[in-house]
Amino acid sequence: MTRRRRSRIRRNLRQEILHFIARWYQQERTYPTVREIQRGLKISSPSVVDYHLRQLEKEGLIVRVGRRSRGIRLRQWPDGLAPVEDMILIPFMGSIAAGEPIPHPDAEPHAWIRIPRPWLAHGNGLFALQVRGNSMIDALIGDGDLIIVQPTPEVRDGEMAVIWLTDRHETALKYVYREGDRVRLQSAHPIMSPFDVPAEVVQIQGKVVQVLRSLNGIPLPLEK
Repeated sequence: MTRRRRSRIRRNLRQEILHFIARWYQQERTYPTVREIQRGLKISSPSVVDYHLRQLEKEGLIVRVGRRSRGIRLRQWPDGLAPVEDMILIPFMGSIAAGEPIPHPDAEPHAWIRIPRPWLAHGNGLFALQVRGNSMIDALIGDGDLIIVQPTPEVRDGEMAVIWLTDRHETALKYVYREGDRVRLQSAHPIMSPFDVPAEVVQIQGKVVQVLRSLNGIPLPLEK
């Protein structure tokens, strides 16, 4: 067998795996395990499946969440199997307190959320956080809502940002105003006063580009 033919066979198998994952999700509303892919496609061993999953991840077609058995996530749907709406998969990184700072979110996503792509002006590197507290209530962001964040090291004065406070090793969700060598961090609540910190301890993690409301205690659609 020639090298070109072997390469074509491998590409075809990866496409079969990608289609299998998409069809499984459409039917089960969850993702298959490596062994379910192996059995479903009659592949010789789990290690062969794992190899091709790694290649699909390198190509940006899937992501794999830690060591979870159902940790495969589609980043790009195969032709003919896409959902009715064009969706973008965004990592959910945990909670952020809008009233008091909390420790910085973990690097590994806690879950994932699908957002219709037309809702967002851009999609590169976005991540989601769930707000705890009501200090941004006048900005229509309440306890339990999800914010979608665009990573950026800079924001304009008056923009809402996720901030890393290096001296406290904590995060906060605030409006940002630069005032000389200080930065004023402003809530959106009528009885909460702003506080200012030295500019050198403020690192901007990203700005808020979308808010998803949590109504009447209905849980938001997170994928584990």
